[in-house]
Amino acid sequence: MWLVRSPAGNKGIEPPAAFLLDMVVQQGVIGWAFNLGGAVRRARRQQQVLDSAKEIFSQKGYHRTSISDIVHKAGIARGTFYLYFKNKRHVFHSLLQSLLQELDQRIQVIELGEGNPSPLEQFRANLARIITFSLEEPHLIRILLHIVPRFDKDLHRELQQFNERLADRVERALKLGIEIGLVRPCPTRLIAYSIVGAMKEVMAQLTSKRIPAHDVKIVVDGLLEFGLRGVALENRGA
Repeated sequence: MWLVRSPAGNKGIEPPAAFLLDMVVQQGVIGWAFNLGGAVRRARRQQQVLDSAKEIFSQKGYHRTSISDIVHKAGIARGTFYLYFKNKRHVFHSLLQSLLQELDQRIQVIELGEGNPSPLEQFRANLARIITFSLEEPHLIRILLHIVPRFDKDLHRELQQFNERLADRVERALKLGIEIGLVRPCPTRLIAYSIVGAMKEVMAQLTSKRIPAHDVKIVVDGLLEFGLRGVALENRGA
């Protein structure tokens, strides 16, 4: 404590201004740290709900999954669920949005120019990232491929838009391949849809474990080999 004289000559106990300022700063830092800690805890709890929901949705489907199933899996009270999500549809939509964003980030635009890998290698890298993500997040991929089309028109439209962006990038790779003599002239949009369809089916089979989870390179090489050359032997007539 600090003793200072008041104008009347009496002693009083008053902290100097610098001390008050220091206390304000300390309280501000403590408050910021407390708020940050609370935000981290809320984010973890929200992710806990999402992780539980994606597992239940992938196993039971949308309609047979209840909020009770999700909160039981997450080990939280029902009221806690409503701190983060309005209803079952809200948590389902959040899962699909995060999935499409994650996939979109992993599919990079093919670029030509000095310093860039060949279009084929860039396309190969895109495929590898998608297949790797499929194996890392099988619950989400099963939801994407088996539940969304039958459930929600808005989500179905978002999925279709994503598929079109994916086909755009595959078609761009094909056109660049034609320009540099790597790919024969072909109906690029049709072939792009065929490659996207084959890729989605392989993802579905891998995540459903109806075919074994091969090394990512083996899966990518097989898809590329089929997409670029088909199954016919070279230099053989029909």
